[in-house]
Amino acid sequence: MTDQTLATPVILGPALTEQQAPEIFRQGEEAVVFALLTFAQKLARTLASPGVTPTTPPAMIPPYLKPKTDGRRKRPGRKDGHLGSRRPTPEVINDHVDHRLPSCPDCHGTLTRTRQSRTRITEDIPEKITPVVTEHTIHRDWCPHCQKAVEPIVTAALPGATLGNRTLVLSAWLHYGLGNTLSQIVSVFNHHLTLKVTPGGLIQMWYRLQAILFAWYLAIQTEALDSAVLHADETGWRVNGKTHWLWCFTTTDLTYFMIDRSRGSPALAEFFKDEFAGTLVTDFWGAYNAVVCTRRQTCLVHLLRELKTVDKYGRPGLNWPAFAKKLRRLLGDAIRLKKRECVPADEYASRTTW
Repeated sequence: MTDQTLATPVILGPALTEQQAPEIFRQGEEAVVFALLTFAQKLARTLASPGVTPTTPPAMIPPYLKPKTDGRRKRPGRKDGHLGSRRPTPEVINDHVDHRLPSCPDCHGTLTRTRQSRTRITEDIPEKITPVVTEHTIHRDWCPHCQKAVEPIVTAALPGATLGNRTLVLSAWLHYGLGNTLSQIVSVFNHHLTLKVTPGGLIQMWYRLQAILFAWYLAIQTEALDSAVLHADETGWRVNGKTHWLWCFTTTDLTYFMIDRSRGSPALAEFFKDEFAGTLVTDFWGAYNAVVCTRRQTCLVHLLRELKTVDKYGRPGLNWPAFAKKLRRLLGDAIRLKKRECVPADEYASRTTW
């Protein structure tokens, strides 16, 4: 705000400049006091506004104070010509409920019954989820040929476990698949599913599940090493408060994860035991240069980012603009060709052969 009471009018508030402040001081004590009081009043009015706090940036406008837009900018749903997407209608109806008003909800008068009605289908989880407790009677019989007692294997749970396989798989999926914490999973089972579990019991079950699935884990690694094209990447991963690295090796059919303290070539040596016979697709991280492979391919997204980095921060030569333009066009053509459907094999081979 501009105040004419000062000898030299200045703008009091966030717009006050470093040169204007000494000017107020030179005008004397009354000018300084007036400036402080004016600024205090303005600050009080600002803090009294809904949604504004002392930490709210000056240029920030609360969402409910922003001007309304003209309407929805993008039409909801799929584009014209595309099939709609919605949940399928349930095939089985488990319960039927009739809804009818006893009287008019507005005037509370008597209603004249008609034959008009409509149906609405809803799905929900049961109000009370009760765990199923099963007692297994295991018969032990004698085999005269083997000269020993034999008994059947209970397949509904791990050996010696008191929780079934469904509980084991669901808890492992919540933890390793969705990233829920141990305390959250215990809360879900104890309160929502009314199935009492303990953190230690779940961890012991997960350790036993890991021992069972480890053979499949090694099989996935072998299949990844035998693939024709393999993508590799890494990201930070905390283990007991210490920084590790989560390595990811993936194809169109599988994904193999490996956690290691190293982000360098020693970790890659743990995965690539021998020379990789396929095409390895990576970013520009230097550790991948230590991998002995038949062919190397740099990720197209990282290539496009690198072109932008050179344009913005590098010092390219005179021929760089023409080279970058041609390379972007080639990469774009390759991406569009890959997304095309039903491309004849001979046409695809001719367009991808240099």
